[in-house]
Amino acid sequence: MKAFVIYQKENRASSQAAQVTARSVKRYCEDVEFFGFRATTPDTITDGLKEINQPNLEYTYPLDNEVKYHQEGDTKLRLTGYVANSVSVKLACTISHARLWNMCVQNNEEIMILEHDAVFVKDFKPFEWKGGVLGLNNPIGATRRADILYEEIKQRSYYKIIDLPWIDVSTTPQGLAGNSAYIIKPEFAAKLLKKLEEVGAWPNDALMCKQLFPNELKVTYPFFTKVQGIRSHTT
Repeated sequence: MKAFVIYQKENRASSQAAQVTARSVKRYCEDVEFFGFRATTPDTITDGLKEINQPNLEYTYPLDNEVKYHQEGDTKLRLTGYVANSVSVKLACTISHARLWNMCVQNNEEIMILEHDAVFVKDFKPFEWKGGVLGLNNPIGATRRADILYEEIKQRSYYKIIDLPWIDVSTTPQGLAGNSAYIIKPEFAAKLLKKLEEVGAWPNDALMCKQLFPNELKVTYPFFTKVQGIRSHTT
């Protein structure tokens, strides 16, 4: 299996964090080949959009303090704006993940996607699993309502892989723990790219939610990774 860590080469903190990620992969991940993956930045958005063959993609999620509603069949989502440095920073983050989704599709093989704040804490070997995407990350420090999500997953600990639990009302997009560490299959990556075309660019962990992709989001327990606790580069 190939693992890719998204990092900003020109940002010292990001590069240093990615080095910590790389060392943890080398220590804990047998049969995993590690690669650094330069993040899309506001200055390289145009190139990133060309890479995923969506040159006209625009950020359509609500801005800070705004609320929008998205209806898709019987599914209704209440979208609340993410606090962030700028729209271009949020868009760049989504494009970084989308470029790897596109690579996953083009190579027709499942891959591991890591953000620069992820670090492995236990041995990992590739294994068979069912679903579209598999979250590896301990939610503590990585997502909203992390304590609730942690306990919901832990209570089902007699399973190695489970469906991502519900932790909120059905109108709030519910995704993996910050999308800091996950394995994705090419069939699901293709669905995500298609959804980008349909709804526009959303934060990647909002787009990849239970409501839009029923039965596709899985999580593992015990967790293989945790976040390092470095400062976010999008908020």
